[in-house]
This record gives sequence, C-alpha cells and structure tokens, in this order.
Amino acid sequence: MVGPSIEHIVDIRSRSQKRMLQVLAITVLFMIVEVIVGILSKSLALLADAGHMLTDVGAISLGLIAFWFASKPATPGKTYGYYRSEILAGFINGFVLVAISFFIIVHAWERLKDAPVIEPLPVLGVAFVGLLVNLFCMRLLKHTGHNESEKSLNVKAAYLEVYGDALMSIGVMVSSLIILFFRWYQIDALTSLVIGGFILIRTWSLLKECTNILMEGTPEHIDMGLMRKAILSVAGVIDVHDIHVWTITSGLYAMSAHVTADRASDVDKVLDAVTIVLQQEFDLKHTTIQIEQASCQTDACS
Repeated sequence: MVGPSIEHIVDIRSRSQKRMLQVLAITVLFMIVEVIVGILSKSLALLADAGHMLTDVGAISLGLIAFWFASKPATPGKTYGYYRSEILAGFINGFVLVAISFFIIVHAWERLKDAPVIEPLPVLGVAFVGLLVNLFCMRLLKHTGHNESEKSLNVKAAYLEVYGDALMSIGVMVSSLIILFFRWYQIDALTSLVIGGFILIRTWSLLKECTNILMEGTPEHIDMGLMRKAILSVAGVIDVHDIHVWTITSGLYAMSAHVTADRASDVDKVLDAVTIVLQQEFDLKHTTIQIEQASCQTDACS
C-alpha cells in the first residue's frame, strides 16, 4: 500500500480542522451551561467539570492554531513547511492532560478527608447531557481519517480530552446516584481518583508517540530488519547502509538510504525496484535513495 501524498495529508488536515472547530463550538456552549447550572445549584462538581472543559477549549484552540501553522507553505528555511507544529501542539496537549490528571487526583484526595455536601439531582441531569455531548464530539473526531495511521496527533489529543470528559460525566452520574440514595459524599472523590488515573494512562501513549517523532525515532510500524532484507532481495542490490526512517508529521513518513548495486546492474532499474518495494511493503512514499556501484576488485572488470 502506497503511503499518503502531501496533498492527501493536507485534505485530512482540512477535514480535521473543520471537525475540531465544531467540537470547540459545542464544548464552549456546554461549558457555559455547566457554569450557570453549577452556580445556581451551588455544585462544586459541576464548576470543577466546567473548569476541566475550559482546559479542553484551550487544548483544542492550540490544536487549531497548529493546523493553521501547518497549512503555511514550505520556505528555504523550513523545507518541510510547518507540519511539525502539529506534533508540538500534541506534545503540549499531552502535558496539559497530565496536569489535569494530577489536579483531579490531588483535589480528590483532599475531598476524601473532608467531603462537601452535594445536591445530586442538578448534577445528575447536567452530567447526563454532558455525556451525550461528549459522545457526539467523540464521534465527530473519530471519523476524521479513514484509518488510524491517517489520524492527526492533534485530533488524537482532542479525542483524549473529550474522552476524559465523557468518563468524568459517567463518573459524576454514578456518584450522583449513590449520593442521591445513600448520601455517601466520599464517592465523588473516589470516582475522581479513578478517572484521573485512567486519563493519565491514556495520555502516556500520546506523549510517547509525540516524543518519538520529535526525537526523529523510527515509526512504530516500520521493522528496520525486515526493511533491510527487503531491499537486499531486490535484484542487483548487494548492500544497503545508512538507513534512516522518520516521521515528518502524523501519516507522513520519510526515508533515506545508501544502496550498493553490482557493476552489471542498471542503477536506474535498481532505484525504481527499491522505491517500489519501500512503497508497497512499508508505506513509504517520500524516499531518498543514493545508488552506489560496487568497486571492481578483480581483473575481470578491466
């Protein structure tokens, strides 16, 4: 399967941007509703969730700014353009999620010691509506790309933000029902601890992927050993060295290598054959291959 072209990546970014704009608008509107109901019902839980949604608004806005930078054309000083701004935004969003998780955990631990009185019915109603809103936003973000390899890390980060909100809504609903029937206020703090830990675990994969890209690491779907064997299996190739594979931005990969061909081979045909193998077997479209011919070591070449 041939990897996505730059034009295809740009099309995915455009669709991602539209979906994230929709999610941003929905999140802002519901955040305002939570603040109003939270103040009227004196519910700290709803106000805290509204604060969490405010961080979502900031994270999604940051992602949209990154999309805008990524749409800027390449320059002599930025030959790949500004595609990496998306990775930086995803990395920052990951740290925001970690900070939110620790805030939830610390705040929940404090509440275990001194649980406040919570009015459960308004909290339950708004949490249920919040769950529906989050599920709708998750659906919007989930279908941005045709497959996981095409998904923007910005979209993944936004998806994790909304996913965390959905979990919080479910947790708030369950804890509200328990408070309603049993008046056990500590359940709110215990639920928050579980949610904070779960968000922390989910965020780890995002930070790991962003770090690997920023460190020019090999994409996870690439097996360097298999790639070397595949190149060496091409007729006329006797050696391959200086192999490098890296990610420019999510879904867009690049590769370079030095390939040594025997003296009897047509170097243009060898180059074409190696390029096809890399495209079809390793999803690598943007390749730079330097072909070298083996030096003659015997009198047979003279």
